[in-house]
Amino acid sequence: MTPEQARAHAALILIHRLVRNHGLTAEEAVTAVAQRRRREDGPHTDLVIAEAHAVVAEAAAPVMAMIKKMAEAMAELARAFKPATGKTAAARRDRPAWASPYGPPPRCR
Repeated sequence: MTPEQARAHAALILIHRLVRNHGLTAEEAVTAVAQRRRREDGPHTDLVIAEAHAVVAEAAAPVMAMIKKMAEAMAELARAFKPATGKTAAARRDRPAWASPYGPPPRCR
């Protein structure tokens, strides 16, 4: 689909929604969409913006729900891998983290 075809398809969707949801005539809806495309103000251009936002929100809702479920699953996985005692491997050592198990470095003479 070319960009021109995509824009025409989006305009048709907005026109249909304006007629169905706001009771505009087809001519009023076409005029409002054309005015909004030309960045002009008209009596119904605010409805075009509202319908465009509604279309995007409806399209994004399933994606946002899936992202929320994925975040919950990742949090559950993180809780499952968290150590039961709450101590990290560094806290269980018998020496400070900076100390080497091989002793101090040799001194140069």
